[in-house]
Amino acid sequence: MATKGTRAPTTRKGNVPDYQYPVPSVSVDANRIPRQDWESLMGWIAACVLFILLLPLNAMLLVDVLEAKHEVKAQTEKLEKLRREVERKQRDKSPDSFGDNPVFDRVRRPL
Repeated sequence: MATKGTRAPTTRKGNVPDYQYPVPSVSVDANRIPRQDWESLMGWIAACVLFILLLPLNAMLLVDVLEAKHEVKAQTEKLEKLRREVERKQRDKSPDSFGDNPVFDRVRRPL
């Protein structure tokens, strides 16, 4: 028969029989909380405290960045205004220096 056959011998890596291995005991105490649960709980508490401390610091940093961004924008607008004013003064002095633009080739009349 195809289903009948000889049993394959079991191979072991050592010469120690199975019955000599120690069996670990398992305690079944429902009132005792394992140490791992307390460590996990303390980890969660530490993470929450760290989050609570870092949240206001991040908010202050964000406010500082937004203030600096607003200040830079205002300074850039002032600088652009001054640049346009200087260009306008240069155009008024010598409009022929802007030869590539036909608008500046015309002589400006004083108002």
